[in-house]
Amino acid sequence: MTRGSDQGRLRPAPSSVGAGKQRRMRRLFREDGRTLMVALDHALVTGRGPGYAREVAAVAAARPDAVLVTWHMARSGAGLFAQSGLVLRLDGGMTDLGTGQAGDVSATLYSVEDALAMGADAVIVLAYPGRHDEHHSLRRLAALCARCEQFGLPVVAEAIPGGWGQEIPWTVDSVARAARITAELGADVVKTICPGEPSDFAAVVEACPVPVVALGGPPVESEDAVIELARGVVRAGAAGIAFGRNVWGAADPATMVRRLEEAVHCDGSAAAVDHG
Repeated sequence: MTRGSDQGRLRPAPSSVGAGKQRRMRRLFREDGRTLMVALDHALVTGRGPGYAREVAAVAAARPDAVLVTWHMARSGAGLFAQSGLVLRLDGGMTDLGTGQAGDVSATLYSVEDALAMGADAVIVLAYPGRHDEHHSLRRLAALCARCEQFGLPVVAEAIPGGWGQEIPWTVDSVARAARITAELGADVVKTICPGEPSDFAAVVEACPVPVVALGGPPVESEDAVIELARGVVRAGAAGIAFGRNVWGAADPATMVRRLEEAVHCDGSAAAVDHG
């Protein structure tokens, strides 16, 4: 027996939870290391969002790589989303119906066991590095990462430096540092904003030791601009996108998913996309 083959035999097998995390990550990311994720969780805060009969059904039928959903959407759409990875929103507990809160009063609403029972491939929570009460969201994230590690369940951190109120400017430096901070706390994937031009996302990716996906933000002026944003961040090194309103709010959500799929996985080429 050669030394190389002997070393191969002695190499420890991956743990069952490690293998489980690998399998779940492959439900979210294709072999090219990229994902097209559609965020459908807006109504959790606003009470408004994609309609189940039209927008949600159209997105599901187009089979994006993954969907980011609320508890009810995951439960009621089990059949609809069977062909896509499932990322379950675990945090919340505040809405924009009232006058708003001065501080972070969100909480982790569901447990890791709840997410696993639902069949989630990953879970997601918000984190606000740089906000005056950043410790609340960062501690929630760290506790969730530690718990999920015991079950091989990937965690996505939605890193928003300074929070949505921009207590600190959304510069390339602040976004990159926020992404790195949440990764160091244990996140397996970071979802964050694109600061400035799509090419600026390269600095965020370079700073972060785990895959980074770009969120879509407010509605963009045209659907072509949405496609160019997706193509730009992927060319800058992003592991994909997690767009919401700019997908389900399109005139034809299913067509928008297919166009984004080409931008993310084919870089705009005419190559066919294999759904497996």
